[in-house]
Amino acid sequence: MVKQSPGGDEFEQFATSLFRLTRSLRATSHLWLQLPGGLKSTDITILKVLEDHGQSRSGFIADRLHVGASVISRQLASLSADGLVVRRKDPTDGRAELVDLTPEGRARLASLRRTYVSGMREQFTDWDAETALAAARTLDEISNHIVPALGGSAGSAGSGGSASQPSPTHAPAATDPGAVTGTDSDSVSTTTTDSTEDLNV
Repeated sequence: MVKQSPGGDEFEQFATSLFRLTRSLRATSHLWLQLPGGLKSTDITILKVLEDHGQSRSGFIADRLHVGASVISRQLASLSADGLVVRRKDPTDGRAELVDLTPEGRARLASLRRTYVSGMREQFTDWDAETALAAARTLDEISNHIVPALGGSAGSAGSGGSASQPSPTHAPAATDPGAVTGTDSDSVSTTTTDSTEDLNV
C-alpha cells in the first residue's frame, strides 16, 4: 500500500501550531534570559556548542550555526573579551584557531539554564512529569524531521542523539584527544532565531 503524502487540514493545523509555538518562544524568551549582564541568543548558542562538543575550531562553530566565518569571529571576540571563551592557535594548523569555554563561560551557561528551567516550571504548573516527558519526546521528533533540511543529522537533533564524532573542522582538546562528545542541539540555530531551545533543558 502506497503511503499517502502528508496533507490536508491536519497538517495545516500542525503547521499553524508550530508557528504559534515558535512565535511564543520568541516573544517570551526575554522573561527568562535577560539577566543582569545577560547574553544575546546567538552568544548562548555558541556557548552551548562548546559545552556539547568541547574545544572546537571556529569554523566548526560557524558550520553549526550556519553563518559565515566573519560573523563567528566577531562574536567570539566579544565572548573572549567578556572572559567566557578562550581562543588559541591550533598547534596542528597555524591558519586555524581553537576555542573553548572558560570556567566563567560554563558558570554563565549553567545559570541561564537554571533560570530557563525555573521559568518553564512556573509556566507549566499544571503539568506532571509524564506530560512533560511526552511533550519533550514530541518536540524531539519534530526536530528530527526538521534538522536534516538544514544539513544536520536526524539522530543528533534531540537529547537522545548519538555522540558526535571529530570532523576536519572540529579539533578535540589537546589534553584529551578522545573528548569529543555531546549531542548536537545547535544545528538548527541561526543568528535570527531565539536560542532558548539551545539550552537543551
